[in-house]
Amino acid sequence: MNDDSTSPAFPAVSGTWLMLATLCVAAFISAVNFFATSPFYPSIARDLDTSVPLLGQAITMMLVISAVLGLAVGPLADRYGYRWPLALGALAIAVNMLGTAAATSYSVLLGLSVVGALGDALVFGLTLAFASTIFAGDAQRRALSWTIASLSVGAVVGIPILTTIGDVSTWRIAIGVAGIASLAVTGMIVLVLPPDRRHPQTRLVWRELLDAYAPLINHSPTLRLLMITGLRAMYFLGMVTYLGAFLGDELGLTTSQVGFAYMISGVGSTFGSFVAGTNVLRFSARSVVAVSNLVSGSLIAMVLWSSSVALVLALLPLVGVASAIGGVTVATLLAAESPAHAGTTMALNAALLNAGAACGAALGGALLALGGFHALALGLPVFSLMAAILAWWPRQRSR
Repeated sequence: MNDDSTSPAFPAVSGTWLMLATLCVAAFISAVNFFATSPFYPSIARDLDTSVPLLGQAITMMLVISAVLGLAVGPLADRYGYRWPLALGALAIAVNMLGTAAATSYSVLLGLSVVGALGDALVFGLTLAFASTIFAGDAQRRALSWTIASLSVGAVVGIPILTTIGDVSTWRIAIGVAGIASLAVTGMIVLVLPPDRRHPQTRLVWRELLDAYAPLINHSPTLRLLMITGLRAMYFLGMVTYLGAFLGDELGLTTSQVGFAYMISGVGSTFGSFVAGTNVLRFSARSVVAVSNLVSGSLIAMVLWSSSVALVLALLPLVGVASAIGGVTVATLLAAESPAHAGTTMALNAALLNAGAACGAALGGALLALGGFHALALGLPVFSLMAAILAWWPRQRSR
């Protein structure tokens, strides 16, 4: 929300491009924090004498820990302000990247995943909280769309840059470069974003962390939006988790071709985020959320059922567009309607996204074990239908 009564750090002000750029690069490194090691799994596994599945478990653990930490991050940031927690999150990402580059064993990597989880919990949710408080009106919608788009750009642009560096050097140097870039982003946050204006004079009572969620629990429309975030993550990220295996094992694509497929999907997500930040979609916001979920789920079913490489490559960007439009619109609705402070709302939204991603990965694995990719094609869209129903649920039924 944008009124002074619910914006704990500072009132909404006219934004500048430098502030928006800072939020975007912060979101960018948040994405890199998760994806940076994925292309180098075989090399990392050899160097650290471990296996690729175990490296994947470290990322899953990061998702789960980030979801739990996010529940405390939002209320604390609403109490003390957003800038320094956001800077701390960027610094944690830098430590995770630099530590990974220097890691000598899998146990070190596993320990660093806790630091990376802290970085994600702080950066992902608080960039959106910042965007929803320092910008207002149409500028707020654009800021949210650009910030969310930067997450996709992190995968589309950031990962190819790192793999290029890795090709001419080593994976350690590539990950180290990401760490140095994260340090630079930390400096940008401190120097560019407005200072926190709230300085509590009373001691923190931990009960306040729970009390911060009371307005959300008693506001059904906002609860439904948050549930939609979790459901979206389950079906969309559940598909993304196993897309590489589908493209390689079922369709016979090479590693470079799989990378291209991920790239065009990310381009679609970026484009969809930008579209959602404009006035092009002249429908009610909840209708946009409902339709985008239905379209996303239907396209995912077609992708995972198809045996045609051409059709799959044509559909993947459309999946990205539809999913991103839904994500940005949900964030915009949360910023406008949530009765809780922005930090609490957006951090919880990010926590549910991470939790949904972890559940989607687990559910996808179970579906694959039961019936292969056809079971995945039939099972994941069920959650898109549930998300659409929640979006269309009559608002007058809120408590």
